[in-house]
Amino acid sequence: MLSLLLLGTTAQAQKEEEDYWGSLLDTVVENVNVVYKPTVNFSAGLLSFWGDVRNNINAPLNGNLGLRLGASTYVGKQKQLYKMNFFATYGTISGHDFDVSQKLQEYCLANNIADENGNQLYPTSAFRSQMFQAGITFEYNFGHWFGIARRFKPFVYAGVGIMYFTPRVNYNYLDKIGRYHFHSDGTMRDGASITSNIIHFDDNFETNQQSRLGFIFEKNYTPLAPTIPVGVGFDFYLSERVNLRVGVELNYTFSDMLDGYDTDLAKRIGLTPKNSIHDMFTYSYFSMNFDLFSDSKTILIERMFIEIDFDELLLEDQDADWVTDVADLCPDTPDGIMVDSVGCPLDGDMDGVADYIDLEPNTPAGAVVDENGVQLSESQLASMYSKIGKAAKRKEAEVIPLAKIWTRNITYTPGVLPDKFKSVDRDGDGYISFEELLQTINDFFDDRNAFTIDDINELNSFFFTQ
Repeated sequence: MLSLLLLGTTAQAQKEEEDYWGSLLDTVVENVNVVYKPTVNFSAGLLSFWGDVRNNINAPLNGNLGLRLGASTYVGKQKQLYKMNFFATYGTISGHDFDVSQKLQEYCLANNIADENGNQLYPTSAFRSQMFQAGITFEYNFGHWFGIARRFKPFVYAGVGIMYFTPRVNYNYLDKIGRYHFHSDGTMRDGASITSNIIHFDDNFETNQQSRLGFIFEKNYTPLAPTIPVGVGFDFYLSERVNLRVGVELNYTFSDMLDGYDTDLAKRIGLTPKNSIHDMFTYSYFSMNFDLFSDSKTILIERMFIEIDFDELLLEDQDADWVTDVADLCPDTPDGIMVDSVGCPLDGDMDGVADYIDLEPNTPAGAVVDENGVQLSESQLASMYSKIGKAAKRKEAEVIPLAKIWTRNITYTPGVLPDKFKSVDRDGDGYISFEELLQTINDFFDDRNAFTIDDINELNSFFFTQ
C-alpha cells in the first residue's frame, strides 16, 4: 500500500513537471502587430423628427423604429483611436402640428381650394415618411485618455450622408367622408360643434405630399437631401470580438421639406415661421458590433525548443544542501542535514529512514522497520500480515506510511522482464500480473522467497511501468 501511495505521488509530480515544461514550449503572448480588418454592426433604435411639424411630445426616445446596417475600419497611424464608419439607415419619421393643420384648413376654405373633382379640400399637417439614408462618419474614441484596452469607452463622430424620403399626408378621416375639425380647445372632432365626437387620425396617410403641395400651393421639391450626422455614445466591450454600442445621433438635413412645411408656406397660411433652419431628426440606438476578421490580440507560440538560462538553472539550489536542483533527487532536504551526492539525506543502514531521524541507525540489511527506523519483530510483522485480506469499505481505508523515504528513479527497458523478476512471472507470459505481484508480496512476508524490501519496492515500480 505504501508503494502504491508513493507511486501515485511520484506520478503526480511527474505530470506537474511535464505541464511546466509544456507551458514553456506553448506560450500565449501579446500580438504587438495586430492587423485590424473591417467590422460589421447591426443597430435598432428610434427616429424622432425635429422639424417644423412636430408631435406634442418630442424626445429622442419617442419616435418610430429605425434599423441600420454598417461596417467600420480603423484608420490613421495610431491604431484603435480613429475609425471610419459606413452605414445605411431605413425607417420612418412622422409628425403633426395642431396649429398648422387648423391654418391649412382655414386657408383652403378662404380660398375655395378644391380637388380635381370640385370637392373642397381639408388638408392637415400630419405626415409620415419612409426614409433611406446612407453615409460615412469619422469617429474618435478618446483612447488618449481612457487607454486602448478599456472595456468601456466613449466616442464621438461626425460625417456626411444622403437621404431619400417619400412623405405622405393625411387629408380626411373615415375613408374621406367628412373632415377633421380642429377646435380652439385643442381637440380634433368629427364636426364643427364643440359637442361633436373627439376623433383621432385614421392612420391612413393616403396622399403623396408632393401632390398636395403641387396642387394647393404650386410648390415642388426634390425628395433627396444631403445630411450631416453627428453622434455620441459609449462602447461596452463584451469580448475581444463583440461590443455593445449605445448612442444618439443628430442628423441635420439640407432640406426644409421633410414635413412639407417651410418658411414660405407658413407665411402663406398666416403663421409666423418657427425658425429658419432646415429639418433635423435624431436616431437613438443600440448596436451590436462584430469583429470577425481581425487578427487575435494574443498569439500561441508552439516552440520546438526551450530557451533556458543554463547559468541560472545549473546553479539553482532551493534547499541549500550544496547539490543543485538539476541533480538533486531530494530537493526539499531540511536545513543542516548531511546529504549524499544526489542530495538525499544519508542512510547508513539503507533501511529507508534517513540517519537524522533513524532511532536504530544500524539495523540489519533487509530488515523491516517502522517510521523511526526501528526493526519490527516477527510478532509485529505477523500481526500486520494477519490483517491482510480483511474486507473494508473504501471510505474506512487509511494509508499510514511505515517510513519517510526518498525514492530514486530506475529506468526499465519496455517489454523486457528483468532477470531478478522472472521467477515472479509464474505463467511465463513475459508480463507480471497484479495477482502475481500480490502473491510475491505475500511470499515475502511469509519468508517463502529471497527478495529484500528493496526488491519488493523495485518490483512494485516495475509493475506499474511495464
